[in-house]
Amino acid sequence: MTIKINTYKYKIVISLLLYFVLFAVLHFSYIIYGDSYNALADNTNSIFEFLPIRFICVFLLVLLNIIIVNSLKINTFLYSILNLILIFFVIPGGLFYASNAIVPIDLFLYTNILLWFIYFFSLINWNFENPVLDKNQTTKVLLAITIIGLIPFLYVYYPYINLKNLLLIDVYKTRTLVTDNINNLYTGYTYSWYGKIILPIIMVFSLFYKNRFALLIGFVLLMFLYLCGSHKIVFLGTFTVLVFYKYDYLKKTYLLIKLLVLLTITTWGLDYFFNYDYGWTITMNRIFMLNPLLDFGFYDFFYDRPIYWSDSFMSRWVSYPYELTPSHTIGKEYLSKPHVNANTGIIANGFKNAGVLGAFINIIIVSIYISLLNFFKISPKFFGLFILLIFTFTNASLSGSVLTHGLLILFIMSMFVLRNTKYTLT
Repeated sequence: MTIKINTYKYKIVISLLLYFVLFAVLHFSYIIYGDSYNALADNTNSIFEFLPIRFICVFLLVLLNIIIVNSLKINTFLYSILNLILIFFVIPGGLFYASNAIVPIDLFLYTNILLWFIYFFSLINWNFENPVLDKNQTTKVLLAITIIGLIPFLYVYYPYINLKNLLLIDVYKTRTLVTDNINNLYTGYTYSWYGKIILPIIMVFSLFYKNRFALLIGFVLLMFLYLCGSHKIVFLGTFTVLVFYKYDYLKKTYLLIKLLVLLTITTWGLDYFFNYDYGWTITMNRIFMLNPLLDFGFYDFFYDRPIYWSDSFMSRWVSYPYELTPSHTIGKEYLSKPHVNANTGIIANGFKNAGVLGAFINIIIVSIYISLLNFFKISPKFFGLFILLIFTFTNASLSGSVLTHGLLILFIMSMFVLRNTKYTLT
């Protein structure tokens, strides 16, 4: 059998393998000795170290996945999504598995199951029509709705706005003040709707139609939302939308991997030559390697005692058995920090709620969701949104992703605004 990979995909294969090796060096040199990893080791009487046999197995499976993904005859949207799953789920999960003997292979295997469920569910031949709004008019309408919708934010957050946060100063101080003093249902739910979904869409349309005024207003409103609580994910959202505005899905995937290679080398070099670990702590560790650590905590704690959604919509019928919330329970038991809100992603949350069945339920729902996005034929200009989408799946529950983090709004926008932009926004 001959596997044919076009030239551009070949570059992606090489770059992704290089990224995996460099990330492994960073992980085993520094990340496994970080505070969170030390806390988990202390609380589980285990040691984080390089396990060569496990690493070889992980490398071979990752290599096999990369080769197969790049040899499939699929559209470029699905191709990019599968590579994002490799980057955000499979590679971090594999490196974590190869770091500690007490870590079972289960979680790593489930990241692979997620990868291939997304592929197979995307083979579904969806066939339905729906009205799609006019793109140019939609920008104006969405901008007007957003400006009106953000007025309550100004009223609620004004006392806690700190312009130093734009320079990433006093970020956690501001976040603590907001958490302790603001409990507003409207702003809590719509924050991500506006910041991570609606405003980036407005900015993309503004760029395409060369509407500088709308682009400027959109950028200012995004910065305003960042100041409302100093959530850096809004800052990241702005960055990804602007950086990944040009090019097609293939080139953007390649660009993302090259940026990750550069980031990995840079953060490793800063620690190796200057003993500066803050770089990898807030980037490679926080974005990629903290999630599998927390996944393990949820898996280990709840595997044989699932709570059957008693902390959410089933609370009327099922009694929640713990004093602290699930995330704070894991923070206490595995990080020795009960005040830490140790959120985790869709796979571990599935185990928390219903064991293996819960994990498969979440994987299937996510796979159907992405299958429908694939059907909508969305322009690569919105690639930044899908980076945030996959990242959200790594550190939020499914219900939290849908409601609080804006996945429902993204789906609505994809169906009624972004559908067929692959052909119209070129």
